Amino acid sequence: MKRKDLATITLSDPDQMMLGGVAPVSIGERLGWLAEQPMQPHREQKPLDIGFWNPMRDQIEMF
Repeated sequence: MKRKDLATITLSDPDQMMLGGVAPVSIGERLGWLAEQPMQPHREQKPLDIGFWNPMRDQIEMF
C-alpha cells in the first residue's frame, strides 16, 4: 500500500508584499464560507415531466 505525499507549505514569495490592513484568508474563514453556501446537487437533475401536474396528461380523468 503506497502512502500519499504529505501536503507541503509553500514559502512566501519575497517579491510580493502584503497591503496594510489586509490579512490572508484563513482555512477557518474559507470553510465557514463554504458551509454557508446553499447545497448543490452532485449531478445534473433530470426534469420531472410526469405526475399530477404534467400538461400532457388529461387531468379531466381525475374528476
